[in-house]
Amino acid sequence: MKYDIYFHNDFDGRASAAVMLAFLRSRGGDIARYVAMTYGSEKEWLRQDLAKKRNPAIVVDFIYHPRAAWWFDHHPTTFRNRKWEKAFKPDKFHCYDASYKSACHLICDSLKKNFGWKPPAHLKELARWLDVIDGAGYRSPRETIEMKSAALQINALTETTRCTETGDRFFVRLLADRPLSQIVKVPRVARAIRALRKKVRESMRFYKKNIRSFKKTTFIDVTEDPLRGLFRFAPYYFYPKSLYGFSLKKKKEGVWYLGVGVAPWRRAANRLDLGLLLRRRYRGGGHKDVAATEFKTKGDAMRAFEKLNALLNR
Repeated sequence: MKYDIYFHNDFDGRASAAVMLAFLRSRGGDIARYVAMTYGSEKEWLRQDLAKKRNPAIVVDFIYHPRAAWWFDHHPTTFRNRKWEKAFKPDKFHCYDASYKSACHLICDSLKKNFGWKPPAHLKELARWLDVIDGAGYRSPRETIEMKSAALQINALTETTRCTETGDRFFVRLLADRPLSQIVKVPRVARAIRALRKKVRESMRFYKKNIRSFKKTTFIDVTEDPLRGLFRFAPYYFYPKSLYGFSLKKKKEGVWYLGVGVAPWRRAANRLDLGLLLRRRYRGGGHKDVAATEFKTKGDAMRAFEKLNALLNR
């Protein structure tokens, strides 16, 4: 059987799709369409009748939808409809567990437990790295900037490469079939990594010049950053005592993305649930220590930032 897969537009989403692809292939199935999803399109997403699509829908690392044939997520703000949340009953095809750092790891464990599937070694390694990346388990800001590991290089590419279905098909299939150490040697990928590294120094100069520091927070508009905010922990490299970091960027006409996160090394000092806060105030979402939402204008985004910044600097 063929499926259409919907996944969050980040490394964890694509890694989750890769795990599902490998699993389906082991049972004679496949994926027909690859659809990257972003937060901010919830209304349209929730109105879709996935049951009427050409192929059954698999949804991974993204908002719950009752018409999904398969669904896996770990975001605490995944339920946007209270009736659906109350009616939700987990089974082997629909699994939610916010205790997991990554959806990739959640899916590996769920498929192993419920279907007896044995993920190959390279997918176990992928899940381990996604726990580090999606759970911000880095040793220091410098680790994310130097990108010595293959996993961090690939993560950087997913964050800076324009999303297309053709590109996602190519990339997800690579993740499903090969170890990370081999993927970075694929000529197309290796060339992209070399080009990316050339922009790193320029990006760091941009951060140093444009970042703003407050009592407990930092703010930077990364719209003009050569790497479009790739180094989201760079603010802590320049201001190691900051607890929270805000970033703003224009994703496309009429879409401004505002994100906020806690310094991974100071999580114990955070007393707020950022995902819940942005969900309640601005229809955003995320986790306790990192969250984001979208606005139609930069002015709306900046007004939200000013209110949130005042709250976090009390």
